[in-house]
Amino acid sequence: MKKLFESKYFKVGLALFLTGALLIVFYQIVTSFAGFKAGLDSAFRIISPFIYGFIMAYLLNPIYNWVTRNLYKVTKNRFKTHSRAFAFAKVIASIVSIVVFLGIVIGLLALIIPQMITSIMGIIEAMPGRMAQLDAMIEKLTANMDNREMAASINEFWDSIEDRAIQWAKDTLMPGLGTLMQKVSTQVILTLKTLLNLVVGLVACIYMLNGKDMFRAQAKKFIAAIFSRETGNEIIEFFQFTNHSFSGFITGKLIDSIIIGVICFIVMTIIRLPYPLLISVIVGMTNVIPFFGPFIGAIPSAIIILMVSPLQALYFLILVAILQQLDGNVIGPKILGNTTGLSSFWVLFSIVVFGGIFGFAGMILGVPVFAVIYHYIGKWLNKRLKKRGLEQDTLEYEDFNEYDLGRKELRD
Repeated sequence: MKKLFESKYFKVGLALFLTGALLIVFYQIVTSFAGFKAGLDSAFRIISPFIYGFIMAYLLNPIYNWVTRNLYKVTKNRFKTHSRAFAFAKVIASIVSIVVFLGIVIGLLALIIPQMITSIMGIIEAMPGRMAQLDAMIEKLTANMDNREMAASINEFWDSIEDRAIQWAKDTLMPGLGTLMQKVSTQVILTLKTLLNLVVGLVACIYMLNGKDMFRAQAKKFIAAIFSRETGNEIIEFFQFTNHSFSGFITGKLIDSIIIGVICFIVMTIIRLPYPLLISVIVGMTNVIPFFGPFIGAIPSAIIILMVSPLQALYFLILVAILQQLDGNVIGPKILGNTTGLSSFWVLFSIVVFGGIFGFAGMILGVPVFAVIYHYIGKWLNKRLKKRGLEQDTLEYEDFNEYDLGRKELRD
């Protein structure tokens, strides 16, 4: 029994068990105590401007670095010292980054809001006509039916749907308008608070962009003071790899989504589908979500087009299917390459799991997060195999005996 307790496998198992137990206890504390949850929500509201600032700074960092690098090369010999030239380049890079960010946000709002208003008004105007067309189609269908009982059943079913719709409007929609207005007022207040947080976040973003070199140096200094050289290097390598995975994936996915949105707009304009600008923006924005993005954007877009023409809605769905194949097999691999190192199965797994736990943010960030986890699990396994003198290449463990094939035969 003593040997069992001293076994390293027992210690590892006990550590995993205790870690899991602590995570379960922590989860119960978070979900069970309203006061604790309220405290976390309050803390999040307080630091939310800095979270927004960090996200903006992270997305704008490539632009900031590019402007700083190239402007410094041009101006370094025009100032008395190189440090002044570098400071000037950073100031201009900050201004350019913020102008680009505001330009994108204002441009998207200017494109989306008028198109959204137009589409909503178009749907409202087209709805009575569509209902009348549907009524006429059902009447024509039932008039030509030989089975009178079936025709009567169809007419009765359609009448009941219309009656329920009218009753729902009287009993639920109209009384709920007061509550809706109250909710709209609350959302307006929350939107104003969010805008204020975004303004503070924009200021924090500027400070983060200009101070990121100092922050990075302070973090390295802290790690060097607390940990050994080997452990410190491993921690720094972890953050560098994580940053590489996230920045490569997010930047590549944004470029990929812009290309898909532009292609969608061009094709919709050529084949004269309605609301090309609005729908292309929706398709491009939802394409940021791997795998499920095109379908998430296609559903509301198809409904909008359906109110104009069912046949055009079918054309649009065919277009989305073609775009999804083009993106998945040509554009995406060319831009993203193998930035995550994950197979298609693990990409799907990470989206479903992290999306189920963390919602929309989990669907976007789940892939790079899981890529980091996957990388370090593989690194740990290879380290263990190397100590035991075993093969580290996964291909060496493949077995094709059930197909009466050998590994060498497939590699030839």
